[in-house]
Amino acid sequence: MASMVVRSVCICATVSVFLTLNILLHVPHTSPSSESSSQVTRSSAAVKTFNKPGKNLVTRSSAAVKTFNKPGKNLQVTRSSAAVKTLNKPGKNLIEEATLPATWSPSPELIQRLEARRQHLHQMCAKEGLDQPTEQYQINAWEFLINKEYGLVWCNVFKAASSTWLWNFNLLAGYTQDELLSSNKSPVQLARLVYPRPTPEELQQVMNETPAPLSFMITRHPLLRLVSAYRNKILNGNPIYKKLFSSIYSKYKKLGPPVPRAATNGKKPPKNSVSPSFSQFVQWVLDEVASGKTIDMHWIPQSSFCTPCLVDFTVLAKVETLREDANYIINTSKIDGIIQPKVINRSTGETTEALAVKLLCQLSNSQMNALLDLYRVDLLLFDYDASTYLNCSTST
Repeated sequence: MASMVVRSVCICATVSVFLTLNILLHVPHTSPSSESSSQVTRSSAAVKTFNKPGKNLVTRSSAAVKTFNKPGKNLQVTRSSAAVKTLNKPGKNLIEEATLPATWSPSPELIQRLEARRQHLHQMCAKEGLDQPTEQYQINAWEFLINKEYGLVWCNVFKAASSTWLWNFNLLAGYTQDELLSSNKSPVQLARLVYPRPTPEELQQVMNETPAPLSFMITRHPLLRLVSAYRNKILNGNPIYKKLFSSIYSKYKKLGPPVPRAATNGKKPPKNSVSPSFSQFVQWVLDEVASGKTIDMHWIPQSSFCTPCLVDFTVLAKVETLREDANYIINTSKIDGIIQPKVINRSTGETTEALAVKLLCQLSNSQMNALLDLYRVDLLLFDYDASTYLNCSTST
């Protein structure tokens, strides 16, 4: 019973000022890897990029698409057909065809939902005292992409449909589909050749232009985003993160043994290979935060990464409702005739939601409470509920 009380208090009460400021102050984010095999390290303003050659491969629509994608419906995605096995080589990025609706207009319910999200965020930002910049809390423009030709501004949140929208923005920049599929550069590298990282001043100038651009960010439940990052970067044995594994094993032996490594898009891992368990990974993340180190861009709080309290986004899209939200962005900005939408690197096999229940319930109460502290502002600003995961973890 005491454990349940602590858990309830954690999600509702104000957490320590130190942790909140620690999250907000660490805006520049060092990461051993960025989305879609781009490997980025940062030293002050400089960025060094390392990338192993590799080609993206694409699935083709099956005959079933003609009956599945009815005109006027939301963007639909083609799942595997017999052709997928030959087009998507094991271990490579998984790229699936998507079909835009022939005609589309936003429903009143969609418009109301998008506006309700904006109003909720504004209210919570004011409540938290984050609606005005301070010496410690400033706009983080690092991961914004600005396309002036089509009036679009996007803050790229990793593990929240970032690969899919990097594809779209690269098409808008003039790359052909064949160039994107055959390039040895990662999508992030290609994007930054044509979308330089803006300064906060440059971002504000664009946001204040008339007519105003359509600006958006895509959020995801922070705990599901963490699980997705763990599966993609840790459990699958991402080469850039593997150098961390031995230190995690030795430091967190008491949290149990490592776990068998998972396959990557159908490619089997080496025999007897292992990865840190989710509990070990989570404890490593929490200890990194507690020691004041910068947070990896794949699991940093989204409220710190895109500073939505200081950037008045037109659309606050969500992974959970992305088909309809993406239709709104695509059709409102009139890019529906230009982009060739794809869904990239969607997890195969067990859904992230199902995996999250298993993994998050393995955590101790103290670990879960610390995660709720870490992502408290995300849960609050973007109106996500963590109650599913509150009372299922262990008591230690």
